[in-house]
Order: sequence, then structure tokens, then C-alpha cells
Amino acid sequence: MNRRSLAGLILINAVLLASLVVAAFSPEPAAAQFGSGGGEYLMIAGDVTGRDAQAAVYIIDMRSGRVAAILFNGSNNTLELIAGRNVSDDTSRPASQR
Repeated sequence: MNRRSLAGLILINAVLLASLVVAAFSPEPAAAQFGSGGGEYLMIAGDVTGRDAQAAVYIIDMRSGRVAAILFNGSNNTLELIAGRNVSDDTSRPASQR
């Protein structure tokens, strides 16, 4: 075995070891469950236009198609439920009936 092939094998082993370390220490994706039924939820956060101390959080239940809009008020640390809708009902109706 010559020097060049030995260096190549060492390089390949180093790359494989690095990828193993990254795979072992990378966090698993979070899964939210509520109550006994469980569910798959998607949460989207963002600023609210025209409201300085508030941020919105939209929580979507991927199984049932329900969405809830919640405002977080940073000045008094409170949550306020704004609205809830069934998105799957909205998308199944024609645009003229929405």
C-alpha cells in the first residue's frame, strides 16, 4: 500500500466518522401530542402588523384541519385566542361560497 492510498483511506474514515458524530448528536424532530388522541401540529409564529407588543401564533392540527390564531401580548405576558377555523372545510367549498 503506498502513501497516496493510505492518505485516501484516512480521509474517507475521517469523513465517515464526522458524519456518524453529526447523525448521533443531531436532535430528533419535535412531535406534539395533546390528550389521549394525539395529533400532528404545526405552529407558525410571527409579528402582527400594527401591534407593537404582540406576536401571533397559528396552531394547525394537521389531522383535522383546524387552525387557531393566538396573540401573545408581551407587555402583560398573556395569551388571547383570536379565532379558530376548520381549514379543510374552507378548502373543500367553492370560492363563491366562502
